[in-house]
Amino acid sequence: MVERLNDLDKKLIAQLYHDARKPLTEIAKNLHLSREQVSYRINKFEKEGIIRGYVPLVNYSKFGYSKLTIIFLKFRNLKFMNELKKKVVNDGNRISYGELLAKYDLFIVAVFKNEADRNEYILRMLEENEGISDYSIIEPYYLENYPLKFFGYNEKSHLIKDYSGKPIKLDEKEKLILSILSKNATAKVIDIAIKAKMSAELVVYKIKRLKKEGLWIGARAYIDSEKMNYSYTILLLNGQLPASTRELLKKFAEKSPNIESLAFMINNPSCYIQLFHKENSELTNTLKKLREILNENIEITIIPLKNEGEDLNPLPFL
Repeated sequence: MVERLNDLDKKLIAQLYHDARKPLTEIAKNLHLSREQVSYRINKFEKEGIIRGYVPLVNYSKFGYSKLTIIFLKFRNLKFMNELKKKVVNDGNRISYGELLAKYDLFIVAVFKNEADRNEYILRMLEENEGISDYSIIEPYYLENYPLKFFGYNEKSHLIKDYSGKPIKLDEKEKLILSILSKNATAKVIDIAIKAKMSAELVVYKIKRLKKEGLWIGARAYIDSEKMNYSYTILLLNGQLPASTRELLKKFAEKSPNIESLAFMINNPSCYIQLFHKENSELTNTLKKLREILNENIEITIIPLKNEGEDLNPLPFL
């Protein structure tokens, strides 16, 4: 655990979590600090491990990957889980994985081109890993993100972008730029140019093109919640949710200081909620308020996360 964060620290982390490529001068202006003070704080967060890196946010469907899937896995014992973690490190579909502390042992976030691609992946995983005793699949059709509201940032983003056209074609230079940004989404243009062996002007042009085509949505800081003494918890709602209830849940999620993301699925679980909280009382209060919205037939499964994710690879198919 690191020393207590003050309000300015929290607001800075929230801004980096929402838009890590925002110019330091703009962040400094928003926080009424000097550019040097902002730079000092960011370097401090990186050295302390509060900020573990910077990852890109992209529209996967424009790359030809229309299925964003979260796979929850339960193992006969943890030896099998550790074996699987080693296997998926270089997986061409896996974005991240992380350990869970109840009901399931591991989650894997992955992207697929289509349903057949996803089914083949899961069947192969089950056939090759006899230690898996249970699993569940979540595929949101609606996913809203509310990044660190109680850290002083109130903007939201709709993470699933509708796109039914053909995948956007990328040339080798664009793929190389994206590969570099996938390892550090805040890499400076000049550093990208050196690594990619192209001019800075061409790098700027290519990044503008990626944004214009809607492939690149933005970048965010990847934070270590444990070092700030915060926890993540997933809530899974099982049962049919009428349209009126879904609207109430959207309004509640937007106002709740602890809800970081909300997703709806066609099948059970019908809703996925992720919380970012410091005290157990915050989780309890959220559950109480949810019960006021939901009817008695909706079952809530509580799954604490050991971490938000390990070994992120936001563009595994490149």
